[in-house]
Amino acid sequence: MKTVWRNTIITWLAGLAACIVIGLVIGQLLGVLLLYVLGSLYWQLYQLYQFHNWLRHSGRAAPPEASGIWGEVFDAVYRLHKKQRKSKRRMRQALTRIESSTTALKEGVIMADNQGNLEWWNNSAAHFLGLMRPVDRGQVITNIVRSPEFFRYFSQKRFGEPLVIKSPAKDGVYLEIQTTLYDKNDHLIFVRDVTRLHLLEQMRKDFVANASHELKTPLTVIKGYLETLDMFKDSLPKSMQKGIVNMSEQSERMEQLIEDLLLLSRLESNDKREENQWHKVSDLVKTITNATTPILTDKHTLVLDIPVEARLYGSYKELYSAFSNLIFNAIKYSPDGGEIAIKWESSEFNGVFSVKDSGLGIEPRYIPRLTERFFRVDKGRGSKTGGTGLGLAIVKHVLLHHDAKLQIRSQPGFGSTFSCHFPANRTRNDTIPAIAFNTDDTPPTDQ
Repeated sequence: MKTVWRNTIITWLAGLAACIVIGLVIGQLLGVLLLYVLGSLYWQLYQLYQFHNWLRHSGRAAPPEASGIWGEVFDAVYRLHKKQRKSKRRMRQALTRIESSTTALKEGVIMADNQGNLEWWNNSAAHFLGLMRPVDRGQVITNIVRSPEFFRYFSQKRFGEPLVIKSPAKDGVYLEIQTTLYDKNDHLIFVRDVTRLHLLEQMRKDFVANASHELKTPLTVIKGYLETLDMFKDSLPKSMQKGIVNMSEQSERMEQLIEDLLLLSRLESNDKREENQWHKVSDLVKTITNATTPILTDKHTLVLDIPVEARLYGSYKELYSAFSNLIFNAIKYSPDGGEIAIKWESSEFNGVFSVKDSGLGIEPRYIPRLTERFFRVDKGRGSKTGGTGLGLAIVKHVLLHHDAKLQIRSQPGFGSTFSCHFPANRTRNDTIPAIAFNTDDTPPTDQ
């Protein structure tokens, strides 16, 4: 490049020197110099015109013939154009392969911007959700998938767990939707057909519910005979007396297990749900703590911090079941002399009901599994405490019905804290009595 510039400058200076000599010879120095400058300017403008005309045609043809620095410019730009075309071709081929592969996927894939406006989807997504090109491009996805569950899932950004809904386009098809945020909070949505898994899960739920219901009758008969035997227990040998006591205890435990299974089945199926109302949290907790008297020893201490004005919107029976499970668990698993702190906190963003115990604590690796049915950290704890292993599973489903989340914080040797986080629209602080409303899941606001 330096050689080209040097040769160009030398050539221009040589022409200028020749013009000076000619101008002195003919006595027209200024005129000759003016002609030389105008000629040089014309030449540069002509080369610039050729360069511009060549670029207008995208530089696909070979560059025009030019020498000197302009020849170097033409060649350099032409090489850049060729390199750019190769890069575009490789990128276009890669995009084509990606689009072909996503089109062949059995799972649906949807791309939407940070507002939920549809940008792209594959054929499976169109099949599952009934999307049509180009009509639905640019539409908000909640206007296409008209499901209350999906609207809450998408608008409240509950992307931590997948959502299962009925397909809006295919009867009898159940879809699992999982959303990932990327870039500037844009949405990458995966849609999967889980009809078979859903039917199997429904069969399991029906079996558990039916089996639990059928077990109630024979268990009632067994308990009746045990109660009759208990009346004549003193006249029986001591070995038989102990057997009757053990059978009575185990029948009580089985009855509680059946009741918990039936409650869990009702929660999962949403059948016979109680109408939502506003409830005083302090009254609800007081009723539960009064029921803890049989298992609460003098060595346990209950510390209540529940504001009188705190109110929560929901089903009384379900909330009672969730809160009582947390409180009873805290008492059962706290050692003698332990303190159980029950607290309610509220802000403009949420309301939090928490139960803190002074038990042995739980290792972090077990915490994600605590809400599974029958899961126990210590397999021997169930027989010692009389638990069914379904308490936290019930708590989880009750909170799902109330748009709430369960948070568990625990450290071995320092106890555990179970917190229920309710959204702001389900909590309030006032002195207005709780009133029943004939509404859906949306709490009344004009109180």
